[in-house]
Amino acid sequence: MLLKTLGTADMLCAIMILLMHFGAGHWRITFAVSAYLIIKGICFYKDVQSWADMIIGAYIWMIFFGFATIIDYLPAFYLLQKGALSMARN
Repeated sequence: MLLKTLGTADMLCAIMILLMHFGAGHWRITFAVSAYLIIKGICFYKDVQSWADMIIGAYIWMIFFGFATIIDYLPAFYLLQKGALSMARN
């Protein structure tokens, strides 16, 4: 149950990254998404994927402040595939 919840949240974060890439982000939603990824990364800090979550959480603020490039699709794709794989597990 927890795995599917975290997977769903990762997929929502990926969608939010894509929305912010096109300029449709609000600072409160940006803060919530980045805080979720950073806190999740801190909770599971021994895993390499958690370090990636923390880096993506910091990168979300860069997108929000105007650093939107083609590279934005990489963290979004990473979170989408991570969320989809966690949803597929039993």
